[in-house]
Amino acid sequence: MNGDVTGSARAAATAYRAWLVAFALSLSLTLLTLVDFRRGFLFAAYPVRSLFYAFNPLQAAMLAVGVAGMFVCYRALRRSDAAAARPGASNDIRVLSFIILALLVCDLFAYRGVPAARSIASGRVNVDWLNAFGVTAWWKPIAQASTYLLNVWHATMLGILISGLALTALPAYWRPYVAQPGFKGSLVGALFALPQPFCSCCSSVMAPSFVRRGASTNFLLSFVVGAPMLNITTIILAVALLPARFAALRIVAGVGVTVLVTYLVAVAADRWGLARSEVVSLTPRRGWTQRMVGRYTGLFDLDRIARDRAVDTPSQLIGAWLYASGRIALVLVPTLWTWSIVAAAVFQALPGAFANNLNGVAAAAVGGTLFMISTWSEIPMALQLIQRGSTGPAAALLVVLPAISLPCMMLLGGALQRFRLVASLSAAVMVVGMAAGVMFL
Repeated sequence: MNGDVTGSARAAATAYRAWLVAFALSLSLTLLTLVDFRRGFLFAAYPVRSLFYAFNPLQAAMLAVGVAGMFVCYRALRRSDAAAARPGASNDIRVLSFIILALLVCDLFAYRGVPAARSIASGRVNVDWLNAFGVTAWWKPIAQASTYLLNVWHATMLGILISGLALTALPAYWRPYVAQPGFKGSLVGALFALPQPFCSCCSSVMAPSFVRRGASTNFLLSFVVGAPMLNITTIILAVALLPARFAALRIVAGVGVTVLVTYLVAVAADRWGLARSEVVSLTPRRGWTQRMVGRYTGLFDLDRIARDRAVDTPSQLIGAWLYASGRIALVLVPTLWTWSIVAAAVFQALPGAFANNLNGVAAAAVGGTLFMISTWSEIPMALQLIQRGSTGPAAALLVVLPAISLPCMMLLGGALQRFRLVASLSAAVMVVGMAAGVMFL
């Protein structure tokens, strides 16, 4: 009898893990279809191809199979969980968490790797989205913010999915690393950013989840800045497309801003906070400004999303991850779009051409720090200025454009609830950009 029970338990465990494998395969197919819809590399012909997507009818069948497979596997896992408590569930959760993370990172590499290879082959990076559908005048900021989100929708989706995973399952495994304070935290953040080619807006989408799960300020600032500044594909493109001294500037500035500047800003902000803590504690917050800031930062209190959702089985992990990701998207995507409009409007108000002098460098540093841009887009913008002889503004833009933007500042400030810290980081990036521009005049 005991042998029969043991054999039955083993069969049930084998079937359960088979459903887990099937879920991972279905998720892989879904992600592959989405990245092909964005980049278009699987099929010989795409009846519809645009700057923002490439469509082939087979993609619809692939997506249907992938999504249906995920749903069927999830339901089967839930039934197995409800039948009886299973030993080894915690190990299954850990393995599934890292499989999901690995699939998301692989999808991100495919998303960035395909256009990187095309850019190297053609010798140029496509930034046609900056044309904003040809819209002019003061409608242009709205159109440009829309084209920006259309251009980075896939990276934003991946950032939200990773953020949802970080909020629900990964804290127990990441905390020893992401909670590192001081210079070590800045180094860990930079290393964590290397394989994640997000733009600053997309990396900052992940900030609230990391903050709510114990990430140190050093780690967070280094990761958010390092993902667009130091990711491997950007470095490869800079070396392949930029003149040697500008490529060297891009790499050296990437390391300096990601590690040293973020570390110094975090240290200065912590000392300022200690010096002012008693004064702040004695001064109650009143007035409509404080209330508005409080409501805005309340949007980033993501703990309430996952607070009451247990993650004791793989099926609960899947449900909690997708639920948290959906709720994060509902908050952060409209916020990102709104501040992208503001950033585009501010940039439009600046001079259209950057002269190769101190004023041009200053305008490039200020405007580039505020403007949102997808990863790599700083390279063709700098190349255009270099070809016109505006080497100083080009150098400034290579530093400030990828590092941070106004939407990134607002998302990061809302997550940390420390807007002065984010303002200090922005000012420091701006100063480094100005210094780089002056060096290249």
